[in-house]
Amino acid sequence: MSLGSNLAGAYLHGSVAFPEFEPRAGDIDFYVVVRRSLNAREIKGLDHLHRALAARFEFGSKLDGFYIPTVLAGRRESPKNLVYGAHGRLHRGASDDAWAIHREHFTHSAYIRLYGPRASRIFSRANWPEIRSALYRQLVYARKIIDSDPWWSVLNLCRLVYDFKRGSIVASKMGAAMWALKSLPSRWKPVIKSAIKTYKGIADRKDRTVLKRDARKFLGFASIRVIAFDIALDSRRQKTAYLRKSQTGTGR
Repeated sequence: MSLGSNLAGAYLHGSVAFPEFEPRAGDIDFYVVVRRSLNAREIKGLDHLHRALAARFEFGSKLDGFYIPTVLAGRRESPKNLVYGAHGRLHRGASDDAWAIHREHFTHSAYIRLYGPRASRIFSRANWPEIRSALYRQLVYARKIIDSDPWWSVLNLCRLVYDFKRGSIVASKMGAAMWALKSLPSRWKPVIKSAIKTYKGIADRKDRTVLKRDARKFLGFASIRVIAFDIALDSRRQKTAYLRKSQTGTGR
């Protein structure tokens, strides 16, 4: 299957773009940018491609991403009704709930370019209010799956705490977890270590017990930290904006 002249760019992002990537635990996130919306022939061909990759290659079914027209990629608004590849087949009508986060990764070159120009030339840059809203949606999702997927929730909670602490989101779940082991109270080390071992595929019964016992407690702790760091970050941003305004006024 070839998109020919309709192909504008292809990019891998998410955990695969970081050194700590564990292919057996994470998806392979991608964005393919097309010059115009896909037609029926292209959609049929891409569906065949995704099915073939899933059947022939160990990680083919882990491809998880969007096909987006350039006109939508350059907008701030989260795109709707996208063609979406996941689980070895193509789907329609998808939206990107982490749109602001993905755009920020593209802005800071946290991706792998397969084809096309730099992603920052295609995707619009996200502002902090957009990023903040997306991060809080991830906090809600972590709470939703804390019992069914505690290891994923714990690692993502580490990243959320890290993101609000630093006011920056270009970090992997594993990178944030390593930071959390060094920076958060030691009582949380066992549950974080168990989440890391699960991510790497080396967890045992003890790790499952620790996650079942402590993941929800860690959720409560992390949620409080996120809110506290968010308030502090907002205060710093307001102070910085005030100082800049004052300096501008003085300069006049």
